[in-house]
Amino acid sequence: MEAVDLPRYVSLLKNLRAVIFLDPTKKFPVEEIKWLRKKYRYRSIGVAQSLLSALNFEIRESFMKKPFEILKFPLPEIEQFVRTVLSVEPEIPEYAIESLILASCYVNALVVLGRESFPVLRPFVAWEMKSTAELPENEVKRNLRIVGYAILDFHDKVIAEAYKTLKETSEIINKEKDFRKAGRKLEKLIDKRRKMAEMDGEKRFWRLKQTGKEKERTVIAYFDIIPLISEILIQKEEKLIDFICESSQNLSMALSLTPAFILQLG
Repeated sequence: MEAVDLPRYVSLLKNLRAVIFLDPTKKFPVEEIKWLRKKYRYRSIGVAQSLLSALNFEIRESFMKKPFEILKFPLPEIEQFVRTVLSVEPEIPEYAIESLILASCYVNALVVLGRESFPVLRPFVAWEMKSTAELPENEVKRNLRIVGYAILDFHDKVIAEAYKTLKETSEIINKEKDFRKAGRKLEKLIDKRRKMAEMDGEKRFWRLKQTGKEKERTVIAYFDIIPLISEILIQKEEKLIDFICESSQNLSMALSLTPAFILQLG
């Protein structure tokens, strides 16, 4: 694994405005990409390397210039965590979990390009807001701004609690072999995060509750990887259990709730 380029990470952390996600098996979202390039021409938008690798060469070229930045894991421990999860859950697209974890590590919201890309992330949904409200450009910009504030406001709290619980439950499983006790602690954490996502989303995105003339669709979602991690732990996957037991507090960087805006133009 490559050594961490800390100065570059700090610079990106300051200038990044979002991490994008799209389903590489669907139609390429040309209009959404053009719009983002125009809006963020003086800032940066992150994209996971594994997502680029899943795209064909011609499309990949679209992300090789500003404002797009290929994001790297800020620490080898985070990368190893992703590889460990994928090794025991190979059916999960690498680009899905990597995008979510990079968004957490860089404390940025996810921008899902096109509604067709949303189903790939459906297994990670903790809460979503559906709306019939019209979203002219000024409202799209407003909601992008709000979703960016969301992760900043709760990031430190949710990652610390998630790491503490995962560490404790991994040790309970490893030492006490008490899967029922571990399961209860994990369920409590998941439920708390789900309620936090709902309360935060309902409060921030109240304008989207207004009745409009659009077809009802998901506009905002909060994603959570903890249910997946919990499922793996309860399945007695020793590789991940041992990894978390031996991990440092730095692993918490990967464990945020990740708010997202589904960007659909036209």
